[in-house]
Amino acid sequence: MRLKILVVDAVQDNAERLGQIVRQLGHDVTIARDGVEAVEHYRSAETDLIFMAITLPGLDGIEATRQMRALPSQHWAPIVLQSAADSAEEIVRGMAAGGDDYLAQPTDVRIIQAKIGHYARILTLQRDTQGYLAELGAWRENAEQQNRLAQHVVSRLLAADGLRDPILSWLNVPADSFSGDLVCAARGPDDALYALLADAAGHGLAAALIALPLTQVFYGMAAKGFPIDTIAGELNRKLKSFLPAGHFVAASLVALDVRNQVIEVWNGGNPDVLLLDGSGLVSGRWPSRHLPLGVLPPDQFDATVETVEYAQPSELALFSDGIVEAENPSGESLGLPGIEALLGAAPKGQRLAALKTAVLGHLAGRPGHDDLSALVIQAPIERRQTLRLTRAAADLAEPASDWRLELSWGASELRTVDVVPAVLGFMSQIQALKPYQGQLFLVLSELFNNALDHGLLGLDSSLKNKAGGFQRYHDERRQRLEALTDGRIDMAFRLGQPDARPVLDIRIEDSGQGFDYNQFDPAFDDSVAMRQTNGRGILMVRSLCEEVVYSGRGNVVTARFSG
Repeated sequence: MRLKILVVDAVQDNAERLGQIVRQLGHDVTIARDGVEAVEHYRSAETDLIFMAITLPGLDGIEATRQMRALPSQHWAPIVLQSAADSAEEIVRGMAAGGDDYLAQPTDVRIIQAKIGHYARILTLQRDTQGYLAELGAWRENAEQQNRLAQHVVSRLLAADGLRDPILSWLNVPADSFSGDLVCAARGPDDALYALLADAAGHGLAAALIALPLTQVFYGMAAKGFPIDTIAGELNRKLKSFLPAGHFVAASLVALDVRNQVIEVWNGGNPDVLLLDGSGLVSGRWPSRHLPLGVLPPDQFDATVETVEYAQPSELALFSDGIVEAENPSGESLGLPGIEALLGAAPKGQRLAALKTAVLGHLAGRPGHDDLSALVIQAPIERRQTLRLTRAAADLAEPASDWRLELSWGASELRTVDVVPAVLGFMSQIQALKPYQGQLFLVLSELFNNALDHGLLGLDSSLKNKAGGFQRYHDERRQRLEALTDGRIDMAFRLGQPDARPVLDIRIEDSGQGFDYNQFDPAFDDSVAMRQTNGRGILMVRSLCEEVVYSGRGNVVTARFSG
């Protein structure tokens, strides 16, 4: 390192002699004859090392040193005091004024050379350190900028409309600047509430970046009405495609269908999902029966969903393990039994607030070892016989032009394709039908599922009316669908525009045995059917369509939906 050295000495021979040594060592030298000149040079020019004679005319070396040290500087420049007096008192005063070293005059050349070499090594280290600090500062500023951006993105995700749904409340407290936990909620086109609580391995920004890609898949598929087993499979596929080994995301996925009072749950790696009755007691639980997302390849992934029908107003509670494993100062974790006791003691509608207060109190002001996340969802029954969706006003739809679509689904497609979301995704591109996606999803779901479940798979809906019937029904449906090797469902759609309003004619035909549709003629008592599980779907379709007609052996249905 080439140094800029200031020599301050009123004795010309001393100054020239020292200056010559400095030049011989390859450094630059400036000579000042008194303290005022030395201070002014230090103020105006970069200086690395100063040899300061104490005895100077006017402003002596000690006072000059004090004034130099009082000036602002970006780096440290050592000051070596020199004096022929060799007085202990003078040395102490000089060091107190800001001097760093002392040499008695006259000084051996070898000692001067050694001192310059010594300080050159220190100053090189200082310069390198300042460079590192500058790089660190630039990196930190860049990291903070990235953090601000990520915080903005995360905050926007947590402000999603679905998380403001009146039947849910949620908690997300990061252990670090960012939460690796993610909470999402959205209404499907059939008005079912979809919810996701995901917990990426680790916490902080790295975990948050792993969790963020899940939101696009979840919200996109929930909006199209895909079932949660399909959503879970797609989330796993996406994570498995880019996560390195050893990284994964524990997740709880739920779908709450208030209209049919049905709850579906997929839990992979999270604490038990709880169903609480009106008193706060646990009336059902869904432990983790699957590996977390991103562990298994798609062909080994198990997307099996557990389904239950509830008969009284209830609440669903989902947690990340940060809640369950929260420790007090004595190292005692809250535990799932402790959480269940807290929820049971809290009034309905206030259980999440009570849980948050209890968990933070348990931590006693200390940060948790992991992010704290929870979702509590109300599961009411008051709306069982009503539909939240209403028909869109006719003037919202643009005039439709004639349009026709015909589709045929064989056994292999029926086993692997979620037909209704796929068809609705295409139909959503038709401008005239965009305002009616919710109603069309309900109509198509009921008509298609009747054709598949009863026409091809031969399932009996009355099974749902028995205790635990929904889970047995879905298990049987899955087994029969996996074994399906023959059969077909044809779908035809025709869109017209009489009176400048969209009218969609729907025809669905299956190759199955059909069913006795006469029980659902106009004289059939709707109130009886609405008290049972079987039959409600057809009556709901009838309420949304101008007409619904079954024909053939019950394997052909036509419906007319108008805007």
